[in-house]
Amino acid sequence: MDYPAMFQTQAEALIDAAAGNLDAPVPSCPGWDNRRLVSHVARLLASTAAHLPRGVVDPPAFTERPPAQDEALVAHYRASLAATLAAFQAVDPAAPAWNFTNAPQVAGFWPRRLTHELQIHAWDAANAVGPAPELDPALAADGIDEVLRVLLPAARAAGLTSHAEGTAHVHLTDPLFTGTPSVTDEAAAPPAPSGEWMVALAGDSVEVSEGHEKGDAGLRGPAGPALLAIWGRTGFDGPGLTAFGDQDLLTALRPGR
Repeated sequence: MDYPAMFQTQAEALIDAAAGNLDAPVPSCPGWDNRRLVSHVARLLASTAAHLPRGVVDPPAFTERPPAQDEALVAHYRASLAATLAAFQAVDPAAPAWNFTNAPQVAGFWPRRLTHELQIHAWDAANAVGPAPELDPALAADGIDEVLRVLLPAARAAGLTSHAEGTAHVHLTDPLFTGTPSVTDEAAAPPAPSGEWMVALAGDSVEVSEGHEKGDAGLRGPAGPALLAIWGRTGFDGPGLTAFGDQDLLTALRPGR
């Protein structure tokens, strides 16, 4: 997947949706409005743009809060987006770079992470001002894969998610996932998800495999709604979704907001 390009698309969609009504409440992020959402993302982008060129695995320094005034905030967001894209282009993906998970501490972690961060927050912004568009199934499925394999183990180890134990099966029903899984041409990119995951939760351990098995809990439906449910944007009874078994285990798949 071309994560920098997809990141840019999601980042532009977010600001296009939010800029016209920065005071609109964001229902999927209780207590937030679009101004706070844009500020949050702009701060993350500015931090990433400053962090990646350092070539170290130490956490980045504190980043100042963006300006609150409408035009200044939007301009700051766009400048931070441009700086992040420039960093993605300039920095070797294999160069050392801190991240907050157990994944390799390299710069290549961040384009995928920010693509999915912006995918969810672009949906938040659009949902705040009108009906949000459907998520792209392939990108949403990759987002689910990232949650289960990368974010959930880190969140569980840090005590940030439910510690329910058992097995949960996620099964996507989009036509895209009815064939044989494929691998992208980019050697550094993860394999394209098959559309089915079995997640075994025990203590701090998260073990993920692909394939069709029956778990103690199950979530079946399209990739977009499934990703939104896993991120807590909707319930597990969202559009097109069917949940089975122990609902606490499905909640335990959520890595936070």
